[in-house]
Amino acid sequence: MGGAWPAADPAETGPFATTTESEVGPEAGVTSADDDTPVRFTLFRPKDMTEGGLCHPVITWGDGHGTTPSMYSGLLTRLASHGFVVIASNSANVSKGSPAPMLVGVTWVLEQNADPTSDLYQRIDTTHIGATGHSEGAMATASVGADSNIVTIAPICAASTVRNLHGPALLLCGGQDTTLPCSGSLSALESITTQPALVADYLTATHANWITRGNSAPSPIEVAALAWMRVQLMDDSTLRPMFYGASCTLCTDPAWEITQNSLMPE
Repeated sequence: MGGAWPAADPAETGPFATTTESEVGPEAGVTSADDDTPVRFTLFRPKDMTEGGLCHPVITWGDGHGTTPSMYSGLLTRLASHGFVVIASNSANVSKGSPAPMLVGVTWVLEQNADPTSDLYQRIDTTHIGATGHSEGAMATASVGADSNIVTIAPICAASTVRNLHGPALLLCGGQDTTLPCSGSLSALESITTQPALVADYLTATHANWITRGNSAPSPIEVAALAWMRVQLMDDSTLRPMFYGASCTLCTDPAWEITQNSLMPE
């Protein structure tokens, strides 16, 4: 099952019909900071995993503190419509747990790829796995980026010191975010010294006004996150100019402020 992924517009719903599966995978993480009841995962994926004959990249998602994947269903369903298999921890305190819930989800998806009874059997691209999440989930994303299975990260509205990455990083933040401002993402960028990375500050975004639900048009932050994953996990070269080079599309868009590290190629 080879071939190349066709180009697609990250501002539009992708070509795949999707399905959402609740309460899948093992127990990992907790219901909340005050409730240690273990929880499982929600899976967002193409409904027909055989469509197109390609193996599907994986994205592991981390929720913001006190939230669940349903809050981010617009973005996560849209990712699935583009062909990604998204494993989303149901934990409302996603930074709690060892191993990290976001990595437990990846392990489970890889196990399903090897299980002949699973709909994911031999339909997963095991070499293209990314991580993203919001707020607390963004900090967890920065942490799990050190895992050898994770080849790119895109934390949204938070980032902590990032070490031992295995691929490029996009640190998304909001210029009007007073909860976890972009200064944290800029500090995190300074800690990334071995991989290409950039901070993308959408100047009018707050900590949460970028989140869409249902069939609403995606916000610019969601479009950027999806485009980044297409570039890094699907080798979508048509979207690469959005991020790379001093005159990248986002670099010249006045709605954004872009800071690239010295490893970002032209």
